[in-house]
Amino acid sequence: MTDGFGYRTPESVVLSQQVAGIGSRGLAALVDSLIAIIIILAMVFGALALSLVSVTAKALGPAVIAVVVVASVVPVLYYVAFEMATGGRSLGKLIFGLRVVDLDGVPVGLSDSLVRNLVRIVDFLPLLYGIGVVSMFAGTQPRRLGDLAAGTVVVHDHGLRRLPTEPPPRVSPTLTADSGPPLPALERCGRFELELVQEFLSRGGLTPDRRARVATELLGALASRAGVALAEWGPSNDPVALVERVYVQLAKRLTGL
Repeated sequence: MTDGFGYRTPESVVLSQQVAGIGSRGLAALVDSLIAIIIILAMVFGALALSLVSVTAKALGPAVIAVVVVASVVPVLYYVAFEMATGGRSLGKLIFGLRVVDLDGVPVGLSDSLVRNLVRIVDFLPLLYGIGVVSMFAGTQPRRLGDLAAGTVVVHDHGLRRLPTEPPPRVSPTLTADSGPPLPALERCGRFELELVQEFLSRGGLTPDRRARVATELLGALASRAGVALAEWGPSNDPVALVERVYVQLAKRLTGL
């Protein structure tokens, strides 16, 4: 049930990541739940302390209600904020090496993140993700109702595997010597993105026009994963050279190249 989650790149290369199982997701959810509880308790105690100092007895009731309402949405806001800021990872997922992606392998977007985390309320019922666990066991892959509604899946963020296919000839990429100035938000990308770029640069048999088109598509996907507009990475008149810059900067940071 936790076999590879596969998808095809623009070069028709099938890649996969291991789908996260209930155990690792449960541990990540436990960490995230503890953090959300701490935030809620801090809000409640802060509101109570403030009420003792400056809120009249008449206004105490509405103030408490306001705190309860705000605290009830803290878990949703917590997950959405972190998934948007880190490319599909909450703090718990960061600790256990997990990431939320859509069915094309791209980190979850804002609308899908809102859907999957609003449905989390239903998944949590009747207690401790009871409905979510049943949903994860019932399907061919461990996806709770929120994942099914949003079209997402949680994977292990430890790099790529190539599914068995007939590989085209590989070549050693000729990389630019100068990596250039740091690309904005590239630090949000990791080994998964590094292997995607390396996969593209090591492929042979593409015409220059086709190679440029694929490079442009790849850059768009990478910029989306980093959460920035592609234009922020500079002119796109030579997309292959820009892909090489991405590779060199990622390799220096992640492998010490």
